[in-house]
Amino acid sequence: MTTSSRPRLTTTSYALLGLLALRPWTAYELTQQMRRSLHYVWPKSESLLYTEPKKLVEAGLADVTHQRRGDRTRAQYHITPEGRRALEEWLDTEPATPLFEIEAMLRVIFADQGTPEQLVRSLRSTAAWAEGELARARPQVETYLDTGGPFPERLHLIALIVGFYGELFDLIRRFFGEAADLAEKWDATTGVPADDHLRAMLERAARLAESADAEGA
Repeated sequence: MTTSSRPRLTTTSYALLGLLALRPWTAYELTQQMRRSLHYVWPKSESLLYTEPKKLVEAGLADVTHQRRGDRTRAQYHITPEGRRALEEWLDTEPATPLFEIEAMLRVIFADQGTPEQLVRSLRSTAAWAEGELARARPQVETYLDTGGPFPERLHLIALIVGFYGELFDLIRRFFGEAADLAEKWDATTGVPADDHLRAMLERAARLAESADAEGA
């Protein structure tokens, strides 16, 4: 199958092809591995992850074999040479622009329609979420450090992913916690003067933008 005649693939298709390039998986194993390793990078519903492998088979990018275990038959998916070519071609393309979806920030935008207490609750809830994610990741990260995890030969790539999300969650935890501390002192969400803390945030953002602009010049 040529590139032009290949069905249009989604990013989820390529994510599954990437996993199939590592080893064969059943649909259940693919779902578990997506939950374990790709949850933050590319979160998708489990129903989609069960149907997507069948589409890869229809496109000739994966094969399926059926294994009998007791009273049950399991479908196991394998990548095909055409699937590997599709994956290689995708890796050579420009990635899509990152998208950020943080509901607490949406609530900040419209916080002047509510109370400081509502804003503080949203901020602290998001900070607590990030702290919980860091705590939840700890056993998995320690496994990487101790044994290299299930794919030790890929630890150099895993370290980049874990390092990024560790920094991201710590930033969310700290920033939202500090923002909640500030908002907790407000009597209302309107008419709040830009004090030293708020001005410092703006000034830091300006310095970061200036630095990025200078490096890109």
